[in-house]
Amino acid sequence: MGAKLIPSKPEDIIALLDQIIAGDVHNASDWLMNDPARAEINTLRTNLSTAIQRRDAKKAEWREAVQSLKESVTASKPTILRAIERIRSHWGKSNARVLDYGVSVSGPGVPSGIPAVPEAITAVGAGAGKIKVDWSTVSKAKYYELLRADDDPQKPGQLEWRLIQTFTKTIFTDTGLTSGRRYHYKVRAGNAAGISEFSAIADCIAP
Repeated sequence: MGAKLIPSKPEDIIALLDQIIAGDVHNASDWLMNDPARAEINTLRTNLSTAIQRRDAKKAEWREAVQSLKESVTASKPTILRAIERIRSHWGKSNARVLDYGVSVSGPGVPSGIPAVPEAITAVGAGAGKIKVDWSTVSKAKYYELLRADDDPQKPGQLEWRLIQTFTKTIFTDTGLTSGRRYHYKVRAGNAAGISEFSAIADCIAP
């Protein structure tokens, strides 16, 4: 039977050194009667243990850094998507480079928990030039984005959506509207994990 090879993993080497120190390895006890040899083995074991601790600390530090980076990236996506929506609102199709980006966040490495689509959105007249818009509360939502479009006589059949505001509540009264003009509203819910798809569209003719 051939001789065993000295292991390569540092943890296995330490186990072997422990056996040597305990005198469990065949023919090792005579050698360990020599004090300098024992001291050398003890020093080697200490150095290996320190190296392992440093390695594990670096691994933990790396994992923490990677997790922190993932969280930062995830937290930034709603802000980026809101910026894209504002670009869409102001420049519309003339800024085609950003039009293809989705409004919901998903994919590998992104935590679940994106809010559901808001439901039961309604829009009703609330006095001259005013429309009240409300929608259902969504679990996990930290904010809501309400968008509006109107029937522009100069652009029949075209709706240009603009972000009105970001809310934490689920009701809003739109003011300063043109009486007799039809307005359309849709809303979506967001949190740190991302933004939902848009709700159904509610419309109302301003009183």
